[in-house]
Amino acid sequence: MKELERTERISISAVLFLLVILIGFLTFEKPQNVFQKDSKSTLNALLKKDYIVHYKDLKDLDPATYVLIDVRDAFEFNKGHIDGAINITAFQAFDDATKEMFRKTKSEGKTIILYSEDPDKASSAWMLLYQLGYENVKILDITTSFKDNKFIVKEVEIEKPAVNYAEVMKKATSSSGVTEKPKAPKKVITVKKKKKRVAEGGC
Repeated sequence: MKELERTERISISAVLFLLVILIGFLTFEKPQNVFQKDSKSTLNALLKKDYIVHYKDLKDLDPATYVLIDVRDAFEFNKGHIDGAINITAFQAFDDATKEMFRKTKSEGKTIILYSEDPDKASSAWMLLYQLGYENVKILDITTSFKDNKFIVKEVEIEKPAVNYAEVMKKATSSSGVTEKPKAPKKVITVKKKKKRVAEGGC
C-alpha cells in the first residue's frame, strides 16, 4: 500500500514538473534588447576616437545626413537646446518608437549625433547604443550650460585619459581571466626591547 502511494506521489510530481517546464517554454519571450558588440570591440572603438564630431564642423554637414539628439532631461532641453535637436533621454532609449527611429536612421545611412551637458555624459548613451549594434552613433564635443537664462554651447577638446585603462586592466587580469588581487607590501614591526629594571636594594 505504501509503495503504491509513493509511486502515485512520484508520478504526480513528475507530471507537475513537466507542466511547469511546458508552461515556461510556451510563455518564454525572446529579449527585445540584446547586445551585438562585446566590451572588447567597444573599447577598440573608443581608442580609435572616430566617434567624435566637432561642433565647428556641424554647420558644414548636410542636415539630411544626421539626426541630432539631446540626451539631457526634458526640463533642461525645454530651457534651451541646439536648433534641430530632438530630446531622447536614457529612460526613453528602449521605447518602441525610439527603437524604430534608431532602426530607420541606421537603414537610411544617417548618423546619430549625441550631446549632453558634457561629452562624458553623452558617452554613456553612445556606449549603450554602440553595444546594441548602432555603429552610426557619434558624440558632439561640447559642453552646455545656462547663464542668465541663455543657453550656452562651448566646444571642448576631448583629451586622451591620463591613465591608459586598457594597460591597467591587462596587467590586473591574468591569462585565465581572473583578476589578481594586488599584493600588499609586507609590514615590518619593530619591537623595542624593554630595559631590565635594576633591583632596588634595602629594606
